[in-house]
Formats: sequence, structure tokens, C-alpha cells
Amino acid sequence: MKILIVILLALAGSLAIGYVAVDDPGYVLITVKPWSVELSFSLFLVLLVALFIVVYLAVRFLVRLWRTPRDIGEWHGRRLNTKANRSQTQGMMSLIEGDWSKAEKKLLSYTGHTDTPVMNYVGAAHAAQAQGDLNRRDKYLAQAQKSDPRRTIAIGLTQAKLQYQTGQLEQALNTLYRLRSNAPKNKKVLSLILQVHQHLHDWPAVAELVPAARKLAVMDDEKLDQLEQRIAHQLLTHSDSENGQLQSVWENLRRDLRQNHELVATYAKQLIGQGKSEAAEVLLRKEIRRSWDPELVGLYGQTRSNNVAKQLQVAEKWAVEHKDDPQLLLTLARLSMANELWGKARSYLEECIAKGGSTEAYRELGKLLEQLEEPENALTYYRQGLEQASPSTSRAVALPVGEDTSVTAPSLEDTPLESDR
Repeated sequence: MKILIVILLALAGSLAIGYVAVDDPGYVLITVKPWSVELSFSLFLVLLVALFIVVYLAVRFLVRLWRTPRDIGEWHGRRLNTKANRSQTQGMMSLIEGDWSKAEKKLLSYTGHTDTPVMNYVGAAHAAQAQGDLNRRDKYLAQAQKSDPRRTIAIGLTQAKLQYQTGQLEQALNTLYRLRSNAPKNKKVLSLILQVHQHLHDWPAVAELVPAARKLAVMDDEKLDQLEQRIAHQLLTHSDSENGQLQSVWENLRRDLRQNHELVATYAKQLIGQGKSEAAEVLLRKEIRRSWDPELVGLYGQTRSNNVAKQLQVAEKWAVEHKDDPQLLLTLARLSMANELWGKARSYLEECIAKGGSTEAYRELGKLLEQLEEPENALTYYRQGLEQASPSTSRAVALPVGEDTSVTAPSLEDTPLESDR
């Protein structure tokens, strides 16, 4: 296009010169001993323009000839880059489709010619792990880090996730803590550390990380509250009262957690199970007075203080406002038996059963009747308790002859999830 413009300009210039030279062509004398050349001025200008064009074309040709190797190299590079991008796309599609071998092969092709080799190596690491080759996975991740050192966090997170998926929990933690030292405010890193520690049931470590998780808003406050409650439950459940560990865990909980009925129940059960029944009685009495809860009332009947008569009096005062509570009636019965008030205990148990009491009431009444030498009545209540506890059994129905009696397996949609059981 440029050459055409130059030629057109030259022709226009020649026409202009010719038009001017019609009236006065003039002349030009060029002398180079021993020669001399005389020609008209218009012809001289035409020849000068022609010479300029020839020189211009010659210089342009030489420049293009000089740049030919570079142009060929750039063309070849663009061609390889196109192939690399196409291979990367095919590899990613194969990775999504689950064709691990093809994905690995495509992703590793032309890695030196793609703009994002780190993506190829990370994808190849996923494919290698899916094929069970962890050494190859780690090699690809190392190459990904080498190809783009700025992506340390992303590559490290990928490595930790893959290690977690294969059960390499300690290695995953090492990777995550190394990342956290470089990026202490990264939410994803801290979230994965919490997840791995929970999988390892390392609840003290989880508890130590919760304040940082709350500060960084790793999850919403409701989920963090639930996590703290779960941590407290696990720590209480696995604490020993011999060295004061159980009491220490309880006292170190926040005030709102120490007023949570589920945690109060957990702590009370641990105290009762570890022979600290009197401490459990004091704890439950105070909490029930603060806020009524049937589960805590039921546990109160399992505690024994130094003065069980006073315990019974305390529970009987509660009955003024909660006389129809089955759990309170069961507790009153147990405390009555602890005070050897058999008749009162029987009356409370019968009333508890009449108001829809649990199978524990049937069992307690059966034991009491055995003690009162009424074995037949005891068996009756034992049987009724078992019937209440066991789901009703369906009777077999006879099908007509020839009717299909095969059982159809439930579909996936009909099968309850683990979390629904």
C-alpha cells in the first residue's frame, strides 16, 4: 500500500513538472571530466524522482531481507503459542471429563510456549494424583512454582488440598503452616488449617485458631459460634478430672458457653461419670434455677449430694410450676428412691408414665417393683418399656398367587444421606 502511494505521488509530481516545463523547459548541465551531459530541467526532475524510487525500493528490500529471520521466528512463535493454547484447552476439558491420562499429556504439551504454564502444571498435578502417582504430582507442583514464583499461595493451597484428599494430613498441615507464615491474613489458608485439625480431632489446636478465624471473618459468626460450641463439647468429653483438666476446661470457657444448656449437660455428665456427683448437683441446681431445661432436670435426678433429702426438697419446689414435666417427675422418683421413699417413688413413676414419660421411667418402675417383690408387675412395665422403645413391626401380608413379590432397590434419591440419619 505504501509503495502504491509513493508511485502515485511520483506520477503526480511528474505531471506537475511537465505542465510547468511546457513554457520554459530550462536545462541542466552535468560535467564530469572528460564527459558532460546536458538535458532539460523537466527530464532531470523526472530522472531524479525515478532514482529516488529505485533507491527507496532497494533500501526497503534490503531491510526486509535483513528482518526475514526475525519475522520467521515471530511467526513460528505465534504458531506454537496457538498450539499451546489449544492444547491447554483440550487438557482442561479432559481433566473435567475425568480422562486423566489424556489431560496430563495435553497439559504438558507446549508448556514452554503458553502464557500460563502454571495452569498446565497444576492441572497435570491433579491428573497425576487421580492416577495414583503422588511423586509425579509433587514434581508438577514444583515445576508450577518454578514457572511462576508469584503464585506461591495458589500453588501451596492446591498442594495442601491434594495432600488432604489423599489422607496426607500431616504433610497438608506442614504446607498450610508454611503458607500461613508468608500470608498470615489469608482466609483460605486458615480455613483449611481449621478443617485439617478438625479431621485430626486436634481440638486444642482448633480452639487456639478460633480467635484468628473470628478476626479475619473466615466464616460468619453463627458458624463460628457453632464451631466453638463443638470444640467445648469435645474438650469436655475428653478431659480428665483427676488432674483438674476437666474443671480447667470448663472455667476457661466464655460465660455464654458456660450458660449453654448442651454444654452444661455435657459437663455434668462428665462430672457424674468421673465420680464428681456433688459438683454436678451444684452446677445443675444453679443452672436450672437460672433457666429451666428438661434435660438438665433429668440429669439432676442422677446426681447425689451429701444431703439427698434436701435435693428432694429442691426438686419438689420446682414441681410447683412444672408439675406436668415428665423429666421432673422421673427426677423426683429417683430422688425419692435415694431417700428410700418407695411409695412416693412409685407414685411419681406412674404419673411420669401417664404423662408420656420415656423408657427410663418404665425401667425405673420395673426395678422398683422387683425390689418391692412384685415380679409380674415389674415384667409388665419392662415389656411396655421395650414396646415403646422398639419401632412397630409390620405384619406380613399374603400376596395373591402369581403376583410379583420382588423387591425393588431404592433409588439414590430415596436413600437417606448420612447427615439425615
